[in-house]
Amino acid sequence: MVYLKSLQLIIISFSFILILVGCSQTDEEAWFETKEEAIEYGIHQEGADRSAILSIEEHEGETFVFFEINGALGVASITENSKGYSWYRSAPFIDYEVYGHTAFSTSSFEYETKSGLKVSILAGKVFDNSIQAMQLVGDGNERELPVHKDSNLFFTIHQMPYLSLEVTAKN
Repeated sequence: MVYLKSLQLIIISFSFILILVGCSQTDEEAWFETKEEAIEYGIHQEGADRSAILSIEEHEGETFVFFEINGALGVASITENSKGYSWYRSAPFIDYEVYGHTAFSTSSFEYETKSGLKVSILAGKVFDNSIQAMQLVGDGNERELPVHKDSNLFFTIHQMPYLSLEVTAKN
């Protein structure tokens, strides 16, 4: 009997906690009249300032903000709807470590915007300071990816599967 009362108390307590947590969650998105205001707010929320922004790019009607914090790459998108513009980051920061005598490292990950658009992002970091840019082959036209000097990061949105891409260094 005591066991049953304890079990009931635990279930009731757990249910009460779930209700409190569920009711206390609010929509924490901040909406702004302009895209620029949303970017300023978002980069500040990330703990940085405008100098952390590496690139702002438009792709398939969406705005992507690539930025660097403590040597790691962050990607956010700007959501637009009837409320205005809002900062949204759905992926963790990407950072790279040097293993042996590696000149550069690359990876690819999927990023999903608040509206549901999924894009593939190729990103990497250069560890050899003589490398000025990266060359990308296999995603349509051959193109050059700039290496951002303060962070040594490079990135692009790509269409083809990661394993079909070839990334080489340009000195």
